[in-house]
Amino acid sequence: MKYDVVINGYVSLDRIIKTTTPLRYGYTSLVENSDNARIQYGGCSTNIAYLMAKLNMKSLPVIRVGEDDYRETGFYDYLQNAGVCMDAVEIVPNETTSNCYLIADSENNHVTIFYPGAMDKKYAKGMNPEFFKQSQIGVMTVGSYEDNLEFYKQCMAEKVPLVFGMKCDFDAFPEKFFKEVLSSSSIIFCNEGEQGEIQRVFGLNDIRELFNKTAAQIIVTTLGKKGSVYYQKTENGILSHRITAAEFGRVVDTTGSGDAFMAGFLYGYLKGRNIKDCCSLGSVLSSFIIEKVGCTTNAPTEQKFLERFDKFIKEEV
Repeated sequence: MKYDVVINGYVSLDRIIKTTTPLRYGYTSLVENSDNARIQYGGCSTNIAYLMAKLNMKSLPVIRVGEDDYRETGFYDYLQNAGVCMDAVEIVPNETTSNCYLIADSENNHVTIFYPGAMDKKYAKGMNPEFFKQSQIGVMTVGSYEDNLEFYKQCMAEKVPLVFGMKCDFDAFPEKFFKEVLSSSSIIFCNEGEQGEIQRVFGLNDIRELFNKTAAQIIVTTLGKKGSVYYQKTENGILSHRITAAEFGRVVDTTGSGDAFMAGFLYGYLKGRNIKDCCSLGSVLSSFIIEKVGCTTNAPTEQKFLERFDKFIKEEV
């Protein structure tokens, strides 16, 4: 295959703002980080693509960017230098790349303000089937409904195994479509809140009941500081295991840690690792990202990543 993974979802030029006090309507909060105007490259699709490329995987994000700021902001160089496959990057004339303001207060509450720009639904159109024919797996994160639907149709048409990074965004995933995506996904990633939403939508008492209603083979629920738990459908029933969180350095910024978990997991999955190892690899990759501000600032090389993974596994025994 030409690509290991084809990925959809918003791209974003992020500005991260940290305040010294809790955010309150009608009150002014002081900003504590001097780099608040600095652009951090983000968005679920490019986060995953960038991290996997740094691990020497062939990742293909299907994204649209602005005509001028794509290069002016250094975004092009950022992707190019990491080794991200650029074949599916479309430049939209007279438009800007998506912008996002991520605000976190002293109690770690988050507010996100987003301008879709070139990723707006009005620019959505058909995707090149060749991208899907030449990819091992398709990863759906969150984009506009129109982009999500087209990506989903292409994966189904070309029989590309679908991986769903769950998002509770019912504009991007109206409930009928949300159920269709979940029903067709081979691997599902969610956090505890999102798992509850899946159970509500399908009327489940236990997330493992989802295996009886859908094509899911693996469900992974991330638990923050408590680690993660996976469920795997096998001939001998549902296997499950809980994995502790990898902790190595001081936690500076958790933004992007979920995307890093997915990237680390999929690295292991595509390398043929067992699912427990895949979860550990996801946790280890996240441990790098939370040590610095930015979704990919502290992205490791494959060698450093595997060295930390080996250390994590030895400490677990």
